[in-house]
Amino acid sequence: MRWPRVFRRCFAGWFGPLAVVAAGGFACARAEERAEVGPPAVSVAVRLPITGTRDTEVEATILRQLDQLRGRPGERGVLVLQFTADEAEGPLASDFGRSLELARFLSDGRLDGVKTVAFIPEDVKGHAVLVALGCEEIVMAPEAVLGPANADEPDVDEAMRAAYAQIAARRKTLPPALALALLDPAAKVVRVSTDDGEQYIEEKDLEALKKDRAVLDVEQLAPLPLAVTGRRGRELGIVRLLARTPADLARGLGVAERALQADLSIEGGWKATQIVLSGPITADAVARARSRMDEAIAGGSNFLCLRIDSPGGEPEQSLVLANWLARLDPVRVRTVAFVPREARADAALVALACDELVMAPTAVLGGEGAATIDERQGDAIAVAWREGVAKKRGRAWSLPVALLKPGMIVHRAVQEATGRIEYFSDEELLTREDRDGWKIGGKVGTGPIQLNGRTAESLGLTTHLVDGFPGLVRTYGLPAEIATVEPGWADRLLDALASPGVAWLLLLIGGAGLYIELHTPGVGLGGFVSMVAFIIYFWSQYLHGTSGWLEVMLFLAGLFCLAAEIFVLPGFGVLGLGGGLLVIASLVLASQSFVLPANDYQIRQLQWSLLGILAAAVGVALLGVLLRRLLPRAPGLRHVLLEPPAEAEDRIESDELDALLGIEGTTTTRLAPAGKARIGGRVHEVVSGGPLIEPGQAIRVVEVRGSRLVVQPILEADSGRGAGT
Repeated sequence: MRWPRVFRRCFAGWFGPLAVVAAGGFACARAEERAEVGPPAVSVAVRLPITGTRDTEVEATILRQLDQLRGRPGERGVLVLQFTADEAEGPLASDFGRSLELARFLSDGRLDGVKTVAFIPEDVKGHAVLVALGCEEIVMAPEAVLGPANADEPDVDEAMRAAYAQIAARRKTLPPALALALLDPAAKVVRVSTDDGEQYIEEKDLEALKKDRAVLDVEQLAPLPLAVTGRRGRELGIVRLLARTPADLARGLGVAERALQADLSIEGGWKATQIVLSGPITADAVARARSRMDEAIAGGSNFLCLRIDSPGGEPEQSLVLANWLARLDPVRVRTVAFVPREARADAALVALACDELVMAPTAVLGGEGAATIDERQGDAIAVAWREGVAKKRGRAWSLPVALLKPGMIVHRAVQEATGRIEYFSDEELLTREDRDGWKIGGKVGTGPIQLNGRTAESLGLTTHLVDGFPGLVRTYGLPAEIATVEPGWADRLLDALASPGVAWLLLLIGGAGLYIELHTPGVGLGGFVSMVAFIIYFWSQYLHGTSGWLEVMLFLAGLFCLAAEIFVLPGFGVLGLGGGLLVIASLVLASQSFVLPANDYQIRQLQWSLLGILAAAVGVALLGVLLRRLLPRAPGLRHVLLEPPAEAEDRIESDELDALLGIEGTTTTRLAPAGKARIGGRVHEVVSGGPLIEPGQAIRVVEVRGSRLVVQPILEADSGRGAGT
């Protein structure tokens, strides 16, 4: 960093309009908005185990969505039932009767014209298997396990066998024999290879099949009941598509990804909570945000609105919070990041780790921020994001990382087979197995890329644009009263004290207190007020994450140097100048999260810090003039600040000052070390040659220095000796 260049840029910005870097090298001024192609789709959560009234709740939810699924003539809507375990219920078993009723509902005529898909990202066993068989198609994660269906009831009766065979025959998702193989340990099911392909039948039906087909091979399935992984299910024909995340499922089904985010509001209403993440991102800020979200979830909230207003701070802490958000189950809890003003640098990672991102049209996402990120740190962030949030969410990782990584180039890419649009760096594209199916287009930008809300929407990063929090409430159909996990009174006080306006006011009060103290005999009200103001200032900035012990020590060292210059070693002003610079440096550093500015954002922050201190200094000067004039005359306050003494009507010439050497007089103001004294019937500018001298003290002229007289206090013993002499 070349300081002359930095400060030229810093101070030049004060006297002209502050330029805002809109895109940080963003070259795609008119990016195409993504088109949501594909049939209408709705995702409904099926929480396991299926007990109580859960079957009727799911049925009611589906019936309310039929109009939406049948909204386009000649096109079948897609209904996805996402199976998820309800950890709060513990290891309870799904009820056979409830499961059968829901399976029959899924396979009856009311859902004609709708394609039903069972999505199984985690293990499903017990009679919940029967509900999956009631769907037209089963999609599983490769490692997820389906079955055994009798896990909760080992004893299988004829009613169960008949029900499984009936649902399988009605839906034809899989042969009835395979349905029995998932349920009955006593079933005898074989896979038969014939001249017409493979079939799964019960062993008792094998002889009848041999009369109609040429049987080439017979293989008995064992052990039963079956418990098949997604990969094994695909081999058996139970599973057509493998998908780990809703994003994978959306691509496989050819529907919009947003449509497959389970909407808890259609199941019973949102219970929403707003959590605020403001200021620099630090370990304490992340811990507080996680604690508040945990409390909200424990209280039954299923919609978390994370309101972000942050310039970033510590990238590693942002990644910690982002990975925590990505691990939340979107079926149980919807997380929505709301950015009304800014989520710069690494704060953008927190916003993009949520299920959805909502921004104000002019809000800032990414770009330069409070964190200084070099290329090496950017590479580490890319690896952490790719292996963490991106893999969990099933999303491309290049564009989010390019919002803060310097030098990273992102291109627009179109999948030729489907027309899907993504944004890849060269590194990400080379690692994709389907890289040959993408057509690379123009460059989106070079990191760190800064986006506003409208541009982020055109790139598919945001779900909605709103003008404020009421717009977000209307968009999601949230209740009018939103619970807000507000910080405690101490946190609210901290945020208020750390705000720029209040921080500058504290500096003004502290400076005014020091001024009063320097013009008041003894240690009085001014010193106390100044001490309290500066303690509150550094405490609030410390808890806000921008100040530490370095700033406090610099401030104390600066005050020590100033005190030494004034009271102990009056001289050429070296200690005074150095102390003043230390005080200014401590106040500047305490108001920002960096030491030396390394990007345009940090330079602008340095400008504001210096401007705030300059404004406080001007305020102290003006306030000092007013206090000097008004306080000595105010009833009850005349002893807080001494009234300036009247000037002598006539001044003696400098060449006559030598005649005053050895003459005694009385101080009329405090000598700290300069002040005034009445000597020989006139008021003169004097300087203490030793310690501070209070008003009304007898003094003697010991030296003539230019136009000032150097004096020393007359002690009682000296006065007695002088009188004797």
